[in-house]
Amino acid sequence: MKIGIITINSAYNYGCVLQAWSLQRYLEKEGHRALIINCRFPEIDEEYRLFVKRKRFANSGMNMIYNGLRLIKFHLTERERVRKAKKFENFIRRTMHTTKPFTSYKELEEQNAGEPYDVLITGSDQVWNSSITKGLNPAYFLAFDHTEKRKISYASSIGKTELTIEEQEFFAKNLQKYSAISVREQSAKEFLIPLVDKEISVVADPTLLLEKSDFDTLKKPSRFHQEYLLVHIIGEDENVKKIAAAMSRTLNLPIVQNRGKKQYDGELGRFADAGPKEFIGLIEGASFVVTNSFHATLFAILYERNFITVPHKLYPERMRYLLEQMGLSDHLVEGEAKLPEDGKILMPDYEKVKLRIRTLQENSREFLKNNLL
Repeated sequence: MKIGIITINSAYNYGCVLQAWSLQRYLEKEGHRALIINCRFPEIDEEYRLFVKRKRFANSGMNMIYNGLRLIKFHLTERERVRKAKKFENFIRRTMHTTKPFTSYKELEEQNAGEPYDVLITGSDQVWNSSITKGLNPAYFLAFDHTEKRKISYASSIGKTELTIEEQEFFAKNLQKYSAISVREQSAKEFLIPLVDKEISVVADPTLLLEKSDFDTLKKPSRFHQEYLLVHIIGEDENVKKIAAAMSRTLNLPIVQNRGKKQYDGELGRFADAGPKEFIGLIEGASFVVTNSFHATLFAILYERNFITVPHKLYPERMRYLLEQMGLSDHLVEGEAKLPEDGKILMPDYEKVKLRIRTLQENSREFLKNNLL
């Protein structure tokens, strides 16, 4: 069966590209031909654009020289960001199997982007979070395809704690043509139940469809060869920094962190230039992980690391629900004051966790199998 996947696949964000690859990889392992419909929408790509030309002079030739000099300076002063961007683009173009780029919903519709496929899937990640996509985008609801072919949503995330009236109306209208709907969090299911006359399933993030061995074939081993505490922060979050520093002292572990500049005493190194493959290896190699990232948490669990997750300031629901599912809510820590007084951090009982993961896998795989018939 030929399957077209729509998801957020171009952000220079580890979880974004790894969840996209995971869904595609699982479908390929099941014998399908799966392609990611390569959405390079400005609403996403411009968030990660490294260099923006400026128009400082009236003369176009002067502007060309001016921006050329700026670009040279940028490459000299922002080498880590440039290396990271190249690794992400290589991953998107060479590791994931994608179509030609589409830059807008209009292009998808005019070029009949859904025509080659037997089934279309809205993939995972926060494709239904209007804050991420700069307004709800009908592309992520497969509205560009006007045929009656099967349309499925797999683990789509809303990522918010409430919906506006306009958003509710948009969901109600655009989910009508779906054959099957699944989301990643219970809260998303509760949002959608009153809006659509269809069963809503809750399934696992696509990374959990695979086994650790699948990611072992992808990862690049950590370049750090001693024990370390890995810190992965999305955005700015002082709680993560304080908890990481406290745990570094408690565990007597040096820190490896994802910022370009020094953030902590006793740093062992940084990984501001790491691509998706290095990211997996860095988590595997860590003795302890502190993060406010959903997917860093997930990979810490997959690689059976000890960890603390700090709820993301804007989108905490998805990590809360994940850790509840895993029986690991004790590892969600909101601030330094919430750390255990005796300094002891429980190592997860990963034999029990693996049983929970197996149940999630079975239910999620069953959802796809049943709805791809």
